[in-house]
Amino acid sequence: MKHVVITGSSRGIGFALARRFLELGCRVTIAGRSEASTRKAADALTLALPSQATALAAHACDVTKTEDLEALWTHARERAPVDVWINNAGVSPPLGLLWDVPARALEDVIDSNVRGALMGSWVAMRGMRQQNAGTIYNIVGFGSDGLMYPGALAYGASKRAVGYITKALAREAKGSGVRVCAMDPGAVKTEMVEATWKTAAAGSRTMSAVILALAVEPEEVARLLAPRLLADQRSGALVRPWNALVAWLRLFLVPLSLLRGGARQGTIRE
Repeated sequence: MKHVVITGSSRGIGFALARRFLELGCRVTIAGRSEASTRKAADALTLALPSQATALAAHACDVTKTEDLEALWTHARERAPVDVWINNAGVSPPLGLLWDVPARALEDVIDSNVRGALMGSWVAMRGMRQQNAGTIYNIVGFGSDGLMYPGALAYGASKRAVGYITKALAREAKGSGVRVCAMDPGAVKTEMVEATWKTAAAGSRTMSAVILALAVEPEEVARLLAPRLLADQRSGALVRPWNALVAWLRLFLVPLSLLRGGARQGTIRE
């Protein structure tokens, strides 16, 4: 029975992954930012999967605080060795040109996305080296491959940094018995994604229309991703819910009328 720890798993793709891992027979430790959100998620999972209640544990963790991450590792490791650690927690600032985005929002995205992944990897790497085994996954996404779009500078920069952290750590971890990989879930219908892209400025409406049209329910993404995350991936691998061919086919299936409408009218049609 593999033991999976997921930060930022009180909702969205993290919550969906936690549920899917439980369905696959794993031990799962979930972690939301607050005690209340973490307990609410744990209660929901227990209600949905009562037969797996003993396989579930919950521990609040603010990934911007190193001591919280260390406490999460200690709590999880006391249950069982940690086989998979997923640095999933993250935030997205409102879309906008850099000088129009509030300073606090920019600080939040760096603290949660970059610091959270870096220090989460630091904590997990130190613990897994003592086990001589384990896999760390960092979440990449828009911007991690260098793609740029006006208004998405902060989020894209944070994911670019996470991609670098992952690749560099995979090299440093060579020979340690610990694998370091990246996970790209693609566009997922979460509160964060919808809140970010539905409020896009006029110049970003076409991109918003594409993102929202491509977005998939978190449960479906988790169904496809979870078995791949449990597989023995090579260190440095990038894991997606589907292969490149399927990704391109999905892009071509976005209704042309949606794209044309967004470009012509500067609005999203729902």
